[in-house]
Amino acid sequence: MTVVLVAKYHVKPGNVDKVLDGLQRMKPLVQRDEPACLFYQVSRSSEDENLVMLYEHYRDEAALGAHRETPHFKAIIEGEIVPLLERRDRELYTLEIS
Repeated sequence: MTVVLVAKYHVKPGNVDKVLDGLQRMKPLVQRDEPACLFYQVSRSSEDENLVMLYEHYRDEAALGAHRETPHFKAIIEGEIVPLLERRDRELYTLEIS
């Protein structure tokens, strides 16, 4: 069962470029080191300049859990990006139609 994660990063004003830079460095590490991550996409809101959305697909819940334990997640997401956020909203879905 494919797990879909939608994460919305509400970035503190003036920090969006830093967040996008971190995510730009994150994507190739995910693609290289996490074969169970099937899709990893970053988008910026066209309505709110401080809102960034991540849309990710994982083979299963174990793959999502493993993603959160990787050195790059801990260093880039938790270490660099989270301190630049006002808040982070996450929603999990199950892929039904692809």
